[in-house]
Amino acid sequence: MTAAISIRPARKADASDIALLVNIAAHGGPADGWAHEQDATDTYNPIEVGRLQILREDGAFTWRNATMAESDGEIVGMLLGYREPDVAGTISPNAPPYLRPLYELEGEAAGMWFISMLGVYVPWRSKGVGSRLLDVAEQKARETAASGIALITEDINAGARRLYERRGYAVSAKRPMVRFPNGRPHGQDWLLMVKE
Repeated sequence: MTAAISIRPARKADASDIALLVNIAAHGGPADGWAHEQDATDTYNPIEVGRLQILREDGAFTWRNATMAESDGEIVGMLLGYREPDVAGTISPNAPPYLRPLYELEGEAAGMWFISMLGVYVPWRSKGVGSRLLDVAEQKARETAASGIALITEDINAGARRLYERRGYAVSAKRPMVRFPNGRPHGQDWLLMVKE
């Protein structure tokens, strides 16, 4: 694992890795939600439902907004992010209760470049992959004239928080967690971390 890390835009063919890395980054939360999607009809694997969502051409949560980190042809990490509109949208009254706190915090990132997900496969953690992907987010923020960069993390995710704090992010808001269908997440609060 000493090979160089390269960064490239995602391709449709990366959808399975993106869905898996989203699930890893969020400690299983998305798979729990994906399993309850109406799109899950005849699809028995929640990650497959996520892959199908990632393959969509529209919306923010798509392969088009992902950047892949790889080493020697192996995908080792992923960043999924986008520029938030300057004015926050409204939250659908049909939004699942466990997602509402996340949507509320994302709404506070209006005008910023939003890191929706940053995931690194376990063997590649603490090897600079996350930092390289954060560099990409900073470049994209500059390119889109964003007012800053924002992300959401769990209060108990100490490793991620240390990385973000070293990179200049600070907690700007928090919301109490509402449990996912299987009881996750395990912390108390979602934290919005911002780098101006």
